[in-house]
Amino acid sequence: MPCGEKPTNRLSAWHSSGATRQPDPSHAPQKADQTSMFGPMPLLPGSAVWQRDRSHSQVLNYHLNMLLDAARIDSYQRAIEASVQPGDVVVDIGCGTGVLSFMACEAGAKRVYAIESGPIIEAARELAIDNGFADRIEFLDGWSVDVDIPEPADVLITETIGSAGLDEGIVAWICDARQRLLRPGAVLLPQRLRLWVAAAQSFDDHAVVADWQSPDLSYDYSAARRRAERTLWFADIEPSNLLGQPELAADIHLATALNETITSAGHLRVDRDGTLHGLACWFDSLLCPGVTVDNMPPRCDSSWSHGFLPLAEPLAVSAGDRLTWELSVSADGEHWTWQLDSIEG
Repeated sequence: MPCGEKPTNRLSAWHSSGATRQPDPSHAPQKADQTSMFGPMPLLPGSAVWQRDRSHSQVLNYHLNMLLDAARIDSYQRAIEASVQPGDVVVDIGCGTGVLSFMACEAGAKRVYAIESGPIIEAARELAIDNGFADRIEFLDGWSVDVDIPEPADVLITETIGSAGLDEGIVAWICDARQRLLRPGAVLLPQRLRLWVAAAQSFDDHAVVADWQSPDLSYDYSAARRRAERTLWFADIEPSNLLGQPELAADIHLATALNETITSAGHLRVDRDGTLHGLACWFDSLLCPGVTVDNMPPRCDSSWSHGFLPLAEPLAVSAGDRLTWELSVSADGEHWTWQLDSIEG
């Protein structure tokens, strides 16, 4: 699974490619012991930096939320059971706690190369030992584009699918892996990813832009507002937030996708009166034939949220209005640009 921190509040900003980059624990000073006003404190399992850095507790909570997402886990387990054959070599990009690597071992993989750049890899190594998979899983600390493996893999597994589908850089990771880490004709999991967009009304979510002009602020924060206008945010979109039917923005076959910017454009129809605040976006993905996963609104029990691409200024719209949209996303998921306008007449 991806190694970053998925937002836990109603609306948070996306700010990196692939998975969220975490501090490297090896760069932090290590302490031999810890003390408090009550005297020496016993050392906890793991490195001292894990104990001191609050962000690491958030990483653990983030991964636990994914592990408790029954639909997400069940879909990947069924896809792995159908895709991994006894004796296969598997590469798992963004392995997180290692759960997908464990599933690959249970499906018969003889060797799994589990790649992870975040500090959760420390826990993954321990979990592999505890669950009896350490003899078949080799954990590689780093970004997959910087890692080599000693043999080409028969199967690639990755769960670097973000709440906006493309925001964790899945296209770039798989393109690189196809060229360097996989044998010709290797099985990919997932195989296909689609991105959907819809006109959305959400006064609460647009506050991340509008509130930079709050009268409670003492100085001119226009520069911050301009940044907020150009940021992909994560939100919990409800069907009641949608002003019309969604439109397909991208349909990516990961076996042939290029490491290039994904661009698309189209039209949306407004079905009810309201205020347009931006584009909502979500994904569906074909993991293998017969097995899919998605985060279509509403969120319900999903550990994924949704993407929200705000307008600079809200726009009053009426039923029957037509909108034109354009979207551009870099293959590594790092750069998003969009345009949303009404069509006059």
